[in-house]
Amino acid sequence: MYMVKKMDEKTMVSDALSEMNASLLSYAYFIEQTSDETLRQKIINSRNDTEAKQYELYKMAKKHGYYQPAAPAKPEEVEKVKAECSCSSKNQTI
Repeated sequence: MYMVKKMDEKTMVSDALSEMNASLLSYAYFIEQTSDETLRQKIINSRNDTEAKQYELYKMAKKHGYYQPAAPAKPEEVEKVKAECSCSSKNQTI
């Protein structure tokens, strides 16, 4: 006899968001690796649909208290990251 553990809504939403995020990473990889324009556009469309669904699920999770976004960064932290990014982009050659 199998024991089935019932998942609560919070766990299901969290799992769905994790799966969608993993899918979005895969879409990015497939898009950059695909040379066929028709296939590339289909993958882009699928990614866009998944992003829209992911955002709707995120809003629902946030509304129900299932997800707590990180606290906003302090202005000095933002400036530090901006400075680091601008320095690293100047050092890159294309």
